[in-house]
Amino acid sequence: MSTYKLIYFEGCPNSKHARATLLTSGVDFDVIKQDELSKDDPFKCYSSPTILKGNEIVFGQRLSSGASACSAEAFDEQKIKHILSNQMPGIPKKKSRLLATFGSIGSAMTVGLCPICIPAIGAFLSSIGLGFLVTESVLLPVLIVFLVITIGGLVWSYLKEHGNIKPLILGIGMGIALYVGRYVYIGGLINSILMYGGIAGIIATSFWNLRLRKKASCPACVENP
Repeated sequence: MSTYKLIYFEGCPNSKHARATLLTSGVDFDVIKQDELSKDDPFKCYSSPTILKGNEIVFGQRLSSGASACSAEAFDEQKIKHILSNQMPGIPKKKSRLLATFGSIGSAMTVGLCPICIPAIGAFLSSIGLGFLVTESVLLPVLIVFLVITIGGLVWSYLKEHGNIKPLILGIGMGIALYVGRYVYIGGLINSILMYGGIAGIIATSFWNLRLRKKASCPACVENP
């Protein structure tokens, strides 16, 4: 059971704003539609929308028995986000948003630095005394770290932001393709397709993920469940 509850009735003008705020704050919450409740249900006695943490009211009001109305208080998104962030310490939001993008670019750079793929880069780094950076003993663990960061960012976005699992599945698939294409020999052409296809796929997935996050943070774009 989720810690937070979003209570509202259909047609409430602030319900989308409340849901978008909860989504972009990265909290788990249950949706309770007052239209579907019995007349005696205790959740029927809250204004719409109301955000609860357990029995504590984060936003909204408790009304008299059997009453139902829009919240009298204006919905302040920044204030609610501040309250939620104080109640749920964890990874700073701005840092978490950079994980997937940083990881995908890092993965592409790691493979791109491979002297077999781009000999000129390997020759240049060697000429300035940085040839050790293009050895497999360095590139392999760095690539793995960047891939882990990428997948971690996609997992975070799925669980805490937009709830769409497709970018995560695609990102894992592209990461496997990149690794296999670089380190598991199948055939020259096939390996090249897998490696560079994996790079392009991871970067494209990260941009897709960014778009989904932006959509989740836009109240006008959020559909009530």
